[in-house]
Amino acid sequence: MSLFPETIRHYLAGGKVEAATLVSMHFASETWRLWGGFDELETLDEAKWKALGEFGSISGIEQATNGSAPEATMTLSGVSPEVIKLARDDFATEARGRLVRVWIQFFGVDDEADPDNQRCLDNPYPIWAGRMLRPGFTFDRGEDEAPDEATVSVTLESLFVARSRPNFALYTDSDQQARFPGDKGFQFVPSLRNKVLTWPDY
Repeated sequence: MSLFPETIRHYLAGGKVEAATLVSMHFASETWRLWGGFDELETLDEAKWKALGEFGSISGIEQATNGSAPEATMTLSGVSPEVIKLARDDFATEARGRLVRVWIQFFGVDDEADPDNQRCLDNPYPIWAGRMLRPGFTFDRGEDEAPDEATVSVTLESLFVARSRPNFALYTDSDQQARFPGDKGFQFVPSLRNKVLTWPDY
């Protein structure tokens, strides 16, 4: 079964297919679901995504190549004081290290109940995942030099960066001794590096 049966069927029938990017930010206390449209979007999995319109963008979403894990940046402009507080005062407890997912959503069928929009085709599909690293702030000043508009950016780290990071332990004798004193299961691990073993040896 294909990933997007309804989308493929609609396209093969001669219909127009469009796509939008959705972002879910999994904070400690709640999950934000956002997209770049101008009205709230309800996808076929019954999730509701708040509209950002022209006030949100995400950049740097690319495939990890040559062992690198490029960072991405999500930017929100014209944000409220509550968002500024979250990014400035509560980032460490609410956001740092928390998961962010980027999804693709296909459209193509006119929605009779809402002529300005199109109905979703298939469920959203995740295309990138990372974690929130650090916030950044930009304040545009008006003619009176008072802050006129605030922009918050969040640097995102791809999950690929943790590909060689041990989850909970190391295959070393010191780590094993700390867990199980006297156990010799990892005593000879250093000597096995680049060692060639012949088996069977008769």
